[in-house]
Formats: sequence, structure tokens, C-alpha cells
Amino acid sequence: MATTTYKNFKISADFDGLKVASWDKYNDRHNKVTIKNLENGKRTSFDFWGSVVNPSLETEYDLLNAFYCFVSDALSGVSSFENFCGEYGYDIDSRTAEKTWKACKKSFDKFWNLTGYSLDMMYDFINELSEIAA
Repeated sequence: MATTTYKNFKISADFDGLKVASWDKYNDRHNKVTIKNLENGKRTSFDFWGSVVNPSLETEYDLLNAFYCFVSDALSGVSSFENFCGEYGYDIDSRTAEKTWKACKKSFDKFWNLTGYSLDMMYDFINELSEIAA
């Protein structure tokens, strides 16, 4: 298990390789990432798939990059479905687009429950995190 701390968040990842990605039946490089807010004790987790070369998250950079992706997805879930589709090039009639947007909304709910951050605070947070992880 890899672990690091960023600001007041403890980030850990367990590689299990047991869950296949829904978008690629050959991608079983599954990691479960857990974030714990050290200030309030709340935690959340999310699925993250590694690359072919580095399937497991092992370094601090790997963990921070996964956290960055999670927060980025969360911020994408704030948009209306129509704006989301326009921003990412989806057709608004696409079921895949709707499923992806709903997953982003779920990430937003998880991050907000973990932190209670306002949107401005979330944008500041992701901008700071992007300097070291994106």
C-alpha cells in the first residue's frame, strides 16, 4: 500500500488488479484510492486504473495525480449536462456522456462531503495541486 499526505489529506492506494475498467475489458490495473481528511476524520474512496507501464500507484506523484484526477472529475460534475457535453465534446443524446457526467457528479458529492469546500475553494485547491501533480 502506498501512502502520502498532501495538506490535510492522507492519500493511500491499494492495487488489486481485480476490477476491469468499464471502458476497456482488457484493463484490470485497478487501484482503490482512499482519501482521509485529517481535520475532520471523514474519508472517501474511488477507483483508479493505472497505466500499462505502471499499473499500481506507488509513488507520491502517482497518488497526488490520482487525487488531482478525482478533484478534476468532481469539478466537471458541477456543470449542467449540456455544458458538460459542450466542454468535453459529447453528444447530448449519448448515454455514455450521461453516465460519465453522473460519475463526475458523484465525485463532486464525495469531495464536497469530505471537505465542505465551496466552489472557489475547490478551484484554488485543484490549481495548487496541479502545480505538483497534473
